[in-house]
Amino acid sequence: MFHTFLFSIAGALIPGDQTQRNVQILVFLLVITLAVALISRPLRLPYTLVLVVVGLLIGFSPLLPDLHLNPDVVLFLFLPALLFEGAWNVDIKQLIANWLPVFLLAVPGLLLSIVVVAALLHWTLGLSWLLVLLLGAMISPTDPIAVLALLRQLGLSDRLRTIVEGESLFNDGVGAAIYELVLGFLLVAPGINGVAQEPAVWLVILEVLWLILGGLALGLGLGWLVGHLLRLVDDHLIEITVTVSVAYGVYLLGIALRTSGLLAVVGAGLVLGSYGRNTGMSERTQQAAHDIWEFLGYLANSLLFLLLGVQIGESNLLHALAGIGLALAGVVIGRAAMIYVLLPLHDAFARRLARKKPSHPSLLSSRPQPIPSRWRPIILLSGLRGALSIALVLSLPITLPARGLLEGIVYGVVLVTLLGQGIGLRVLLPRWKKGENEQSEA
Repeated sequence: MFHTFLFSIAGALIPGDQTQRNVQILVFLLVITLAVALISRPLRLPYTLVLVVVGLLIGFSPLLPDLHLNPDVVLFLFLPALLFEGAWNVDIKQLIANWLPVFLLAVPGLLLSIVVVAALLHWTLGLSWLLVLLLGAMISPTDPIAVLALLRQLGLSDRLRTIVEGESLFNDGVGAAIYELVLGFLLVAPGINGVAQEPAVWLVILEVLWLILGGLALGLGLGWLVGHLLRLVDDHLIEITVTVSVAYGVYLLGIALRTSGLLAVVGAGLVLGSYGRNTGMSERTQQAAHDIWEFLGYLANSLLFLLLGVQIGESNLLHALAGIGLALAGVVIGRAAMIYVLLPLHDAFARRLARKKPSHPSLLSSRPQPIPSRWRPIILLSGLRGALSIALVLSLPITLPARGLLEGIVYGVVLVTLLGQGIGLRVLLPRWKKGENEQSEA
């Protein structure tokens, strides 16, 4: 299974029949990731951020001139593994207990961020509303992998980690669904192919609901079904193979059904990681599956962040500097708005519920709990952009107007948020942790 995974990456990175060269490049990249891991740990630097910097250096240099990141590699190979691994390991009890803030950040919060980015770029650069909404959908989903590593390293609250990870798990799927919807409108708009179509409002609403809810329902249903079938098997190799097949199979099935394959992966991972693992797997199989998915997640993260750096390093961002600055401003304003508007509303609602006596004692534990206000700056800075943004912009049709500008803006936003916010968190989190400890002791 590992060999299949590795050679799939090798064959997809560079088109052509040069299999030997592809494998050589893959081994070279793996050696680089191992060297970065060994260097970053004693320096206590975020591993993924160092990978991006090393990738930038490779992209700037003529070391691997033919290396380009294929969007299909990200969408069909990396993202399903990363999302399934994240959902497989998430604390489902914590996720259920914090479903409201996760929902607020991942759905209405994401929509708010998209609108802020779109409005700012439309009013300043004069781009059409569809183009700026498309850009907003590409750069609004978060990628908190580096942040989560820091939170675990410093031993911060499990609840805070759950909120940050839960937001990312779901806003990737929602952002990709909005991207597909807006791109569909762009491709039928006048001036793109000469055809003007005005779809009915109810059809648009149904398509949005199917894209978002259909994928999640598909993943939850398939995960529940496979969880029952796992009870019939007592072979750790077969059961682990089933989980890998589900991770990629449900993604492909979601695409075939024209719904969100990413949300389908999240749904399946949540059910199999909580229900299926506990009811259908022996302790040996659970441990083996944990090790396998930990390795796949590590491998995908390592190669992906390195290749992100290479892709950005090979691009020319100078022509999009104004757009990058405006998009970054929109991203920051939008994220600040979602956190400092939606989370206080959540806290007010939670406090109001706390004053009411529940009709049943068991409902007390499921009530929303206020989120400490000191967490808000951490959640604000955790909005790094990454793999999904790059994959979506690379998937844009070549004939799309302003494609080059959109590509440059996305690369710039990803680079600045990964390095700027990532390094900022690395500097601020230890001090924040120290202050939190002193406050709790007092």
